[in-house]
Amino acid sequence: MNKKTLFKIVKYIASLGFAFGILFFLFKNQDPVQLLAEIKKVDGGWVVLSMIFGAWAYVSRGLRWIVLIDALGYKSSKLNSVAAVSIGYFTNMFIPRAGEISRCTALNQVEKIPVDKLFGTILIERVIDFIFLFSLIILTILLKFNTLFNFYTTLQAHQTESEESNKVFILLGIGAFVVIAFFLFKKWLKKSKFYEKVLAFIDGLKEGFKSIKKMKRKSGFWFHTFSIWIMYFLMTYICFSCMKETSHLTASDGLFLLVLGGIGMVIPTPGGIGSYHAIVMIGLSVLGVGAVYLGEGGDPTNPALIFPTVVHVAQTLVAIIMGLIGLLILFLSKKKKNVSI
Repeated sequence: MNKKTLFKIVKYIASLGFAFGILFFLFKNQDPVQLLAEIKKVDGGWVVLSMIFGAWAYVSRGLRWIVLIDALGYKSSKLNSVAAVSIGYFTNMFIPRAGEISRCTALNQVEKIPVDKLFGTILIERVIDFIFLFSLIILTILLKFNTLFNFYTTLQAHQTESEESNKVFILLGIGAFVVIAFFLFKKWLKKSKFYEKVLAFIDGLKEGFKSIKKMKRKSGFWFHTFSIWIMYFLMTYICFSCMKETSHLTASDGLFLLVLGGIGMVIPTPGGIGSYHAIVMIGLSVLGVGAVYLGEGGDPTNPALIFPTVVHVAQTLVAIIMGLIGLLILFLSKKKKNVSI
């Protein structure tokens, strides 16, 4: 086993350990029997509808990708594009941030489109999605300023100044190390094949970014972009109705939790495990959804924890189902092309 593979394994184990560490911290005071009893009260019909919205977001993302691929001068079937996107989400459940690579390589296997060019289109998507997320953050600040202030003070209550300063020093140290290492090995890097591959990869990315100017179906691109984010919103908002404790929450509350959940999913844990639960739970607590005591002297159950658990499990099922369907579609598509050759 080489060092690169070992590093990836250690990194994955650390990420997984971090995720389950958060879950342990969140659930350690919950009675499993009572927790299961409360989860059984959840109205599954609304959860299934949330799953449908989640699956449609995958479809819209795949159809939007087609527009960017077409702008590069390549062709891909809609079915294969959606399947590759689904495989990407499926991969992210196990290896954080690996979904983009698996998505590109999966489509490359059946459509023979260069991976670097595909990756360039994904970077465009990420930029557009970041702009949308940032816009939603601004809108949330305008609509829920007091709520966000309370959320910030709640987070601060769980942190100390020393912990924050340590994080800053660690980040500065890592940054300094990277800069020094680059200048020390700059000449050696320029002579290496790896450097040439990086340059070729960057050229491919540049060509990918140019595709946004060459789009023939801009209306289709923006339609699916809005569709993706509307589905993301509905995935969370529709689930408010599945629990009595969250049924009173409003659309602006749904927007608030969408933004928080998006931030939670960015944290490098497999599939947002733990990080999503924690940040949405804190958000719901700020919105007034807290512990409920079962009778006199009974142990509390926490709807603010049950809600993100239900939503996360539902969307994890979507990722598994869509991912397995995507693998089957690309397998059959590749087999069909090999037979025709």
